[in-house]
Amino acid sequence: MIIERVDRFEDFEQLRPAWDAMYRSDPEAHFFMSWKWLSGALQTHPGAWFVLVARDGDGGCLGFLPLARETVWSRTGERLRDELEFAGRLFWADYSGVLCPPEYEDIVLRAFASHLKEMNWSHLYLKGFRVSDRRYEMFMEPFADERLEIEPRTSFGNEGVTDNLICPYIDLPDTFEAYLTEKLGPSTRQKVRRFMRKVESSSEYRITTPTAETRARDLQVLGDLWRMKWESAKGSRTDYLVKTTRVIVGRGLDDGIVHMPILWHGERPVCVLASFTDWEKSRLLFFVAGRDEGFDELPVGLVLHAWNIRWAIEHGLRTYDLLRGDEPYKRSLGAATDVRLKYPLIRTRSGVNLNDSLDPGGLTDALRIADRFATQKQPLETMTALYQVMESLAGPETARTLIETLNASLK
Repeated sequence: MIIERVDRFEDFEQLRPAWDAMYRSDPEAHFFMSWKWLSGALQTHPGAWFVLVARDGDGGCLGFLPLARETVWSRTGERLRDELEFAGRLFWADYSGVLCPPEYEDIVLRAFASHLKEMNWSHLYLKGFRVSDRRYEMFMEPFADERLEIEPRTSFGNEGVTDNLICPYIDLPDTFEAYLTEKLGPSTRQKVRRFMRKVESSSEYRITTPTAETRARDLQVLGDLWRMKWESAKGSRTDYLVKTTRVIVGRGLDDGIVHMPILWHGERPVCVLASFTDWEKSRLLFFVAGRDEGFDELPVGLVLHAWNIRWAIEHGLRTYDLLRGDEPYKRSLGAATDVRLKYPLIRTRSGVNLNDSLDPGGLTDALRIADRFATQKQPLETMTALYQVMESLAGPETARTLIETLNASLK
C-alpha cells in the first residue's frame, strides 16, 4: 500500500469521484467527511492542510485522512514544532474521522497511523473522532511507541455543564404527527402544536428560506441574531466568530448543502436556524442558531426546530442530528440516542517534532515566525527558527555551516 500526500486544492478536486464513491460505501462515513463539506474548509484555508490518500498497487483509492497543520513556537522547548488535527475543524466540524471501505479498514487504518509516525509533528489532536471502537483500536495500535504518549481528553462547555463529546440525535418517523406523539413529552407536544398553529394561522408571522436574491440579507440576519444572543459571553471574539460563521454558512448555501429557515414577525427577524443537509446519509444536521432575545411572544427556538424537523420528515430525511453537546433542550426535542465522540491527544514525550525535522508544508509559516522574531529583535529565537528551516531543507551539517557563516557576517 502507498500513502500519498495531497496538499493542493486542484489535486483534492481530482479525488472527488473516488471520494464520493467511498463516502457512499463506508457505513461509518458522516457529513463532515463528505467531499462537499471538506471542499469548503480546504479551499478557504490554502496551505493549512493535507490529505493522506491510501492507494493500492494499481493506484486505486482505499482511504482518506484529511488533516490540518499548524507550525508553532514552543516556549518551553524554545523551538518550532508542528501540530496536527482533523482538517474539518478548519470549518468548525463537530466531528471527523477516516474514510475507508469496510473490507480494507484494518490495513488502511494501520497504514495511516504508521505513516503518521514517519512524519514530523509533536502533537496530534484527534478532537471529535467519530469512529467505532473497532476502528479506533485499529488506528491507535501503531501509536504504542516509546517516543509517544496518548492522553484521553474531555471537552466541556457552558462552565463545565455541557459534555461536548456527546452528540444527541433524533431518529425521525415517517410523519410529523408520529414525531409529535412518539418523540415528545405531553407538555412539549402541546406547546409545539399550539405555537405552530399560531405562527401558521397568523399574517403577522412567516418563515422564509434563502434565495439567491436574499442570500446577503439572510446571512446578515444570522450574524445579527447570533451576536444579539452571544456577544456578552463571547466578548472580543464576537466579530471573528460572526464573520467565520457567515463564511461557513455562506459557503454551504452556495454549495447547496445548507437549509436555513428564518422566522419573521412582520419585518422583524426573530429566529434563524442553519443546518446542513446530507442527502446521501439522510440527515439534517443543526449547526447554528440566532434569536432575538427581546422577543417573547412565543418560544421561537422550539417553533423553528419543530418546523425544521417537519421539513426534514417531509423531504425523506431519517435523522435530525443535533451535533455535539448534551444540552437539555435537545432531549426535550426528542433526542433519545446519542453518539459519544473520542478525543485522544497523541504527543511526543520530548515535546519536539518526531524525526527532528519540521513538516515540509510548514516551512513558509516557519519563515514568517522567524521574520516576526527578527522584527521584534529576538536574535536567539530568529536564529533557532532559521536553523530549523535550513536543517529541514538541507540537513544539519549544511544548516550549521550556513548559520556559522551568517553569524560571522553579522559580527
